[in-house]
Amino acid sequence: MTVEQASPEWLTPEVRDHLREVAYAYHVRVFGEEMARVNFLPRAQRKAYLHDMIDHARSKGVRFEKEALGVSR
Repeated sequence: MTVEQASPEWLTPEVRDHLREVAYAYHVRVFGEEMARVNFLPRAQRKAYLHDMIDHARSKGVRFEKEALGVSR
């Protein structure tokens, strides 16, 4: 069974597009434009982007020995 067959009738492509726009607007408000864009990348690209950010931070002298403050587990 495909996703389209399992979807309710009201979930049309237009509704899906609208829901995606609402979700993107929420991500922009909460995380900012750059992270909202990153959050909507495919998983492999998102992970590569985050690894690049970490590598860039290390090249600028950021040390990761200490645990980040304010991060919940």
